[in-house]
Amino acid sequence: MPNNPHSDTFAYFSPLLPWQGQAWTQVTHQFYADKLPHALLASGAVGIGKRAFVWRFVAWLLCENRGGQGACETCASCTWLKAGTHPDLMVLPAGSMLGAEMATDNHIKIDDVRALQDYSHVKGHGVRLIVLDNADTLTLGASNALLKTLEEPRHGVHLLLISDSPSRLLPTIKSRVQALPLTHIDRSVALDYLQVHLSPEYQAHASMLLNLADGAVLLACELPQKPWFAQRGLWVKTLNALRKGTRPPIVACDYWQTLIPLDEFVALSRLMFADVVRVYLGLPSLHDDLNVAELLQDTAPIALDNVEQFVAVLDDVAVSLGQNVQDKLAYEMLMTQMARL
Repeated sequence: MPNNPHSDTFAYFSPLLPWQGQAWTQVTHQFYADKLPHALLASGAVGIGKRAFVWRFVAWLLCENRGGQGACETCASCTWLKAGTHPDLMVLPAGSMLGAEMATDNHIKIDDVRALQDYSHVKGHGVRLIVLDNADTLTLGASNALLKTLEEPRHGVHLLLISDSPSRLLPTIKSRVQALPLTHIDRSVALDYLQVHLSPEYQAHASMLLNLADGAVLLACELPQKPWFAQRGLWVKTLNALRKGTRPPIVACDYWQTLIPLDEFVALSRLMFADVVRVYLGLPSLHDDLNVAELLQDTAPIALDNVEQFVAVLDDVAVSLGQNVQDKLAYEMLMTQMARL
């Protein structure tokens, strides 16, 4: 079985990521001292490995032969985990369970929390665990219902909350959970990891990838495989052509629709637009494999008002991605705005 920390398929038994030693020592020592908090929060940017940590810790807590570094993989509990049938583990939303099919709705609703409360009262084999993935998607009603569970903890029941956007969690919830120290990743440790896990052609660009990923190491590993990654230079050329009027927005729209999906174009636009602004301000580009300054040398800097307007349009399109808005219309909006920069 593969032990790939980038994949959730076998994350229960993946090696501990090099920057997670402090967090692992903390929670395992708390468990052995019978001081493990009722609720833990694993939060931070996408790509820091927080889900890999949570699933690994889940397996360790439930394992019948737990060692210092992880679950055994062979006991009855580990076998149940692999099969997705462990009676002492509840995951919300259900689509977040490892091996489950991706659900279209990943919000946690009040009925889910009521089921959680019923589940927490059932006697288990030992430790009972409840994982709330994307905990920041809790509806207001679900958040208030969850508070009751947090305020009245049951012995042996532990909640593990995962959030990419902890600022969206109610302050009353955050005050009742212990945040895991997962966000600080030493740059030298991150670069060493990338040198091992990047394909040879990208190892020389490890520092660039880490910067583009804002320090999220696992995301940095994945960037070269993103559909938009190879289109960064083309994006700058398209921006130039639109601003000069040598390419109409509708033509650019039709062309880009054939290249990458809208959500990928939005991600690319955020990344490259920020870099374009850096270059116009006289700062070095973050892309060491592209000469962004040369691509922009015959275009005028973008006015601050236009910067704000384009960012607002990007935000509007990002929101529309989950609202069944036609991609063509959104693409046209973006290309039109880029032509006005």
